[in-house]
Amino acid sequence: MPIPSTAADAAALLGVGVSADRDTIRDRYRRLARIYHPDANPDDDAAGTRMLELNAAIDLLLGADTPTIDLDFEPQPRERALTPRERRQDARIRSALQHLPYGIYVVGTVTSEGKPNAMVADWVMQVSFKPRILCVSFERDATSLKNLRETRQLTISLLPESGMDLAAKFLQPSDPSKIEGRSAEFAAPDKMRGVAYVQLEHPDLEGGAPVLEDSLAWVAAEAQQFIPIGEHILALCRVFDGDALPIDEGPLTSLYTGWHYGG
Repeated sequence: MPIPSTAADAAALLGVGVSADRDTIRDRYRRLARIYHPDANPDDDAAGTRMLELNAAIDLLLGADTPTIDLDFEPQPRERALTPRERRQDARIRSALQHLPYGIYVVGTVTSEGKPNAMVADWVMQVSFKPRILCVSFERDATSLKNLRETRQLTISLLPESGMDLAAKFLQPSDPSKIEGRSAEFAAPDKMRGVAYVQLEHPDLEGGAPVLEDSLAWVAAEAQQFIPIGEHILALCRVFDGDALPIDEGPLTSLYTGWHYGG
């Protein structure tokens, strides 16, 4: 059955009446979700599609009664200085957010000329099972984001705890102007120099995005959508390959490094 576009289609998919009460609709959705969720059907490629249909159905039937808020995700200039009380509150919020743990990921991209590049990122997470979608957050002026827009290919290398020195090689931005007061002479050298990596195949280039050979695990994905949000851009990327390597270590995380990108 195609994804429902009307309340009648949604009600038929869930097996309830169009005028059914909210509790009945939710109960029916939960029952069907337990049956069709990809976790319960790991070998069924259609399970993800059925969940999309169920999600669309409940949104159609309950959406009219659900309050929504339109959010402006563009970065907003501060109109006035914070008061002492607001500064204290802002500091508390920043401290709380900096306690959120993140993985330390090396994000690989490739230029339109086939040159590999990489950067360290914290804000990376899986947001869908079927299809497998990763969400990666980039600063708007990131060189890696420019590469990704051009070639669409991205890799994520998760390093082991012993890989802290390797991760540090990718902290320096390629564009020195991103750091106030720096000139072109401080441009990061070729960050891939001296690093063991392989380039994936790319349909339009001689070589694709790099995968670090010393990674604990890696995935490769293709960018599907870019969403502006605040001072960042979210890239939604569909995973098409990956592997976990036989390294007997835990993953490198912000809890281990003490590096903070948050607040």
